[in-house]
Amino acid sequence: MAEEESTQVTEDIPAVEAEENTATSPWQAHEASKSGGRPEVLLGAAFAGGFVVAKLLKRIGGGD
Repeated sequence: MAEEESTQVTEDIPAVEAEENTATSPWQAHEASKSGGRPEVLLGAAFAGGFVVAKLLKRIGGGD
């Protein structure tokens, strides 16, 4: 290595820092997924809302 080249000083840093265990057990994940309620109700409401919006746009636009 030539004298005009600089060298970089490095420090020893641990690869992984110690943290609390935040892993979720499969049972906890299953229980958390139950909080979604009934998706078919939401899907039906979205369909009905889209139908109403389409009817309104058709009436406003004057199309047949």
